[in-house]
Amino acid sequence: MRVLITGAGGFLGRRLTRELMSREGIVGPSGKVEPITHLTLADLGPVPLPEAPGVEIEVIQGDLADASTLERLCARPYDSLFHLASQLTFHAEQDPDHAWAVNVDPLRALIAAAQGCPRVIFASSIAVFGGDFPAEVADDLAPLPETTYGTHKAVNELILADASRHGRIDGRALRLPIILIRPGVTQPVVSDKVAAIVREPLEGRDFAAPLPPEAVVPVASAGAVVRGFLNLHDLPPDRLPPKRTLNLPALSVTVAHMVAAAARAGATGRVTSAPDPATQAVVAGWPQHFISHHAGPLGIAPDRDFDAIIADYLAHREV
Repeated sequence: MRVLITGAGGFLGRRLTRELMSREGIVGPSGKVEPITHLTLADLGPVPLPEAPGVEIEVIQGDLADASTLERLCARPYDSLFHLASQLTFHAEQDPDHAWAVNVDPLRALIAAAQGCPRVIFASSIAVFGGDFPAEVADDLAPLPETTYGTHKAVNELILADASRHGRIDGRALRLPIILIRPGVTQPVVSDKVAAIVREPLEGRDFAAPLPPEAVVPVASAGAVVRGFLNLHDLPPDRLPPKRTLNLPALSVTVAHMVAAAARAGATGRVTSAPDPATQAVVAGWPQHFISHHAGPLGIAPDRDFDAIIADYLAHREV
């Protein structure tokens, strides 16, 4: 099996790589589990090499918007592609044209370069939804993005479905809620400001939360995401939902609940409340209850509780 991961240097990409290397293999073109023999890891930044005896590993470092980087990537044949790379909302709003070159053009090029009918797992997002929401946002709600990032994710969902209809790939997309808890320092993106509400006190640092205690956010652990990707990958095509896209069910929690769970886990940093109107406006545009009618029967589930999300972070933060 030849596997390609874009965005492999990110915290989800690193986690996915480690999980793949710990398994005997993944479902291949034969419909049976096959060992991974070649692994291509692509990212803008450095990519740590996993321990993988017997697996040929190649790293391609460069901007996917750069023609030479994309050409190198497309020259590598693959049986399975996990496409995680993207430019997030903060930067996409500042430079939509460059974001398109990162978020949309590479997927189109990788599909055009596909040999046979490889499986393509695409990391979509809750950001495809916008406007007025029902109490629960399920798989079948029509996407109505209100950001450039969300628009690009919605475009890619359509590209995947159309290419699958033509038999060029076997595409599947998983829409992700807010993923917690990204390690490192706080980044200038709203999702990471949410993560910092828990990460900073767990690391012994005080933090002024930009959301009020009663604010509700839909979240999932990195572990739940990776399990979702691999479950979705290994499903036979006849079990996929009609649009080949489903939501990763989220756990809906308040900021107060997050802070209390961090304290139970031994957090020593103090969290104060300093609501930021801009951050609140973005969070108010997210569905509070992110569900899926398809995911459960397919074995794709939300985290048990927020304590499990914290445990997942603590178990993997030093890796």
